[in-house]
Amino acid sequence: MSYGGHHHHGRVQVGRAVVMVACVLVLAVNGLIYKQAAAPPHPLPALQVAAVISLIWMVSGAVGLCLRKSWGRALVLTILYAGAFGFFVAAIISLAAADQQSGLGLKTIFLGIAIYLIVSLVLTHSKHVHRLTSRTWE
Repeated sequence: MSYGGHHHHGRVQVGRAVVMVACVLVLAVNGLIYKQAAAPPHPLPALQVAAVISLIWMVSGAVGLCLRKSWGRALVLTILYAGAFGFFVAAIISLAAADQQSGLGLKTIFLGIAIYLIVSLVLTHSKHVHRLTSRTWE
C-alpha cells in the first residue's frame, strides 16, 4: 500500500499519543475526585474506591489499546461512558439532595462529566485510535 493510503486511515503513533493524553486527563480528574472524596468532614470511601478502580481499568484498557489489542478500545470506552453516566447520576443526586454537605462539589462532578465525555468522544471518533485496533489497512 502506498504512503498516502496509510495517511487516510490514521497513524498508530498518533493514536498512541491520543490515548496517553486521554489517560492523563482521566488521571487528573480521578485524582481530584479522590482528593475531594477523602476530605473531611464527610469523606466518601465508596467514591474513593470507585475512582481507584476506574483508573486501574482505564489504564489497563489504554495499555491494551497501545499494544493494539482489540479488547482495549471496548474496555476504555466502557469505562469512560459508564463514568460519565455515573457522574451525571451523582450530579442529579447532589442537586436533589436537601443538604449540600457532601464531600464532593458540583464543580468537580461537572468537570468529571465534561472530561469523561470529551475523552470518550475523541477516542470513539478518532481515526488514529481506531487504527490501533483495526488491522484492515496493514
